[in-house]
Amino acid sequence: MLLPGLDGPRAPVRLRPYQARAIETLRAHVERGVRRVLLVAPTGAGKTVVAASIMEAAAARGEHVLFLAHRRELIQQTYRKLLELGVCEDDVGVIMASDRRRRPAALVQVASVDTLRARAKPRADLVFVDEAHRAEARTYKAIAAAYPDAVHVGLTATPYRADGKGLGGSYDELVVVASTRELIADGYLVEPRVLTVPASSLPDLSRVRVRGGDYDEKALGDAVNQRALVGNIVEHWLQHAACARTVVFAVSIAHSRHVVERFREAGVPAEHLDGGTPTGDRDALLARLERGETRVVGSVGTLCEGWDMPSVKCAILARPTKSTGLYLQQAGRILRPWEGIGALILDHAGCAVEHGLPQDDRVFTLDGVEKAADPKRKQPRAKTCPSCFAVLPLGTGVCPLCATFLGGATAPLRETADTLVEATHALLPLPRAPPPDDRGVLDVLRRAARTGGRLGWDAFDVTQASPATR
Repeated sequence: MLLPGLDGPRAPVRLRPYQARAIETLRAHVERGVRRVLLVAPTGAGKTVVAASIMEAAAARGEHVLFLAHRRELIQQTYRKLLELGVCEDDVGVIMASDRRRRPAALVQVASVDTLRARAKPRADLVFVDEAHRAEARTYKAIAAAYPDAVHVGLTATPYRADGKGLGGSYDELVVVASTRELIADGYLVEPRVLTVPASSLPDLSRVRVRGGDYDEKALGDAVNQRALVGNIVEHWLQHAACARTVVFAVSIAHSRHVVERFREAGVPAEHLDGGTPTGDRDALLARLERGETRVVGSVGTLCEGWDMPSVKCAILARPTKSTGLYLQQAGRILRPWEGIGALILDHAGCAVEHGLPQDDRVFTLDGVEKAADPKRKQPRAKTCPSCFAVLPLGTGVCPLCATFLGGATAPLRETADTLVEATHALLPLPRAPPPDDRGVLDVLRRAARTGGRLGWDAFDVTQASPATR
């Protein structure tokens, strides 16, 4: 007999291929005795669907399940998904403050971590932890210890803590459900356009202390909350994303309010949201954003996890961070498809150069993020074209934006106009007036841009260029 909840759902569920594959892999691990498994999948991959499918099957057999989350939105989302999959409402209880859906006898309990830590623990044969990169926190560890005989399954897009340390203390096996590139190729996510700014336009972080693996928030807020930097955010948004519903990831409440104020001065409907915003006000604000009445929401520590609004297609990264996990969580908020509209990231924090593009392939382990031997000499994950300031993979030999030959080394930066430039792996249309002696090469690049192709060096045989450009 298989272990709890892992032999398929009772009701017919249309799982995506990679979701079904994840359940099969999880089952195989549990069958051979693994009791703690971490499932890793990008934001937007449908981790809740995978978990709810397993929970539905467990409830159908009369087994007990506990699902833990730290945000109200995640609890609401999971509750709704369970009902959609056919779980009887009487079989699903919610443990969250004074929530009226409290049903102590229910087989499935969807619980707030903050609430459950002070209450009697319900019975559970299977324990899920959402946003499991938090699993090493004291509260999570205490709850997990109350279920020594249960199967524990973690769900996360970023399997490491803010300081880069791994989750090996909480899980024994890691299963990668799918990569961002796989999901983009299959149409489940959209590939973002990433625009960054020249180094001279980034905040000066040389005096900002690093604590617990990331910048000290007070010092960071002072560094980024400058009038010129905030002005650039508004100016570039008007230039590149004026019709897009947008979330701004700010450093502090003061920084977010300053950004919102400048947007309003420019005539853009904008609002601020933080952890202290009352629940009713928060719901109403996000409803206005969904309807398009509000165009920009400034956020501090509230929308980077557990928030799903596919119609928001622009993210402004105004918060520099040393945490790859935080960067990927923020960038992932806008990658879900919606009405054929692309995703745009305006990076005013230099995150793409330090951490790579959001769609980059990454190697995940329970050991965490690999650290440089000397943190002060850490190599960037991407490089900047010295001619047009496009952010490119380190191995790029020719800049796809301006056709500058880069070779294997990162070229030194030089000052240029204070404008955003594209950071993308795809080949892009080139300037209208290319240098006459490069027309053969540029013709090849243009053809690749039109077809979405990727080129090897053998493609740059200018004798094969069209007669019009030779």
